[in-house]
Amino acid sequence: MLAESPAGPPAGEEVAMALTLEDREAIRDLFARQNLAYDRREAEGTASMFTEDGVLELIGPDWAFRHEGREGLKTYMRRLFEVTGDDYRHWTNSLAIEAVEGAPDEARVECYIAAWGMSDGVLRLAGRYFDHLRRVDGEWRFAHRRYEGEWMHPGQGAVRDELSE
Repeated sequence: MLAESPAGPPAGEEVAMALTLEDREAIRDLFARQNLAYDRREAEGTASMFTEDGVLELIGPDWAFRHEGREGLKTYMRRLFEVTGDDYRHWTNSLAIEAVEGAPDEARVECYIAAWGMSDGVLRLAGRYFDHLRRVDGEWRFAHRRYEGEWMHPGQGAVRDELSE
């Protein structure tokens, strides 16, 4: 990018808005609160972290689910928590946070996700999140969250099958 003059950027050149440290910390906090809400089995709390028109996609090697809108997300979360019980603990790491050029209230995040069973300490799933976030009324929310499963414990197939019914 060309250096800016005191008058601003060169004519015709758009400057990407950088995310502030406060934005980045708020985004990290969103991820932490999302994990805690999942682990506490809070369907309403989990869905509230999405925009009203938010989308959740879950993609694996031979399966895919898509849920849209807060009400659709609440319905899915209630079913998920009914099927899985309270045995999971989610962990996200290595958040790569990027500003979206020309959209100061949007960000993209890629990170790793893993979940363990608390009753046996066994890794249940591992993959990555690809997220598009939007700031709404001063709060960062998930506008589109895509989970791409890279590994799933063989015992998790029953959970997947039950959720597809």
